[in-house]
Amino acid sequence: MSKKDLNFYKSLLPEQITVVVQVTEEGLVAEIKELENCYTQADNPAELIEMVNDAVFTYLEIPDNFVKQLGIVYLPQKIADELRRIKMQEFCNELIKGVSVTTTSYKKITFAS
Repeated sequence: MSKKDLNFYKSLLPEQITVVVQVTEEGLVAEIKELENCYTQADNPAELIEMVNDAVFTYLEIPDNFVKQLGIVYLPQKIADELRRIKMQEFCNELIKGVSVTTTSYKKITFAS
């Protein structure tokens, strides 16, 4: 029997998930395609993000204390991309913090891709 530690639960989580959302009279219904018969529902898109994550962790029977430790959240691709963009901006701001910049002294900075 394998030890159910943080790494064990992390290994259960799919790298990405596909969520099919239907709008109904009662709100939003979502199916997580990678997990057989895994569905959830919500009243609005913000709540749906929370409910999809809860559905994944519940389906995989990951205890709450490990959910918090994992620090993993599934987000729609557009939101994830925007968070990455913001993080890059914060990184750049931190990088140049304390550097005097005027309108006449700019340096070209190239980021490796």
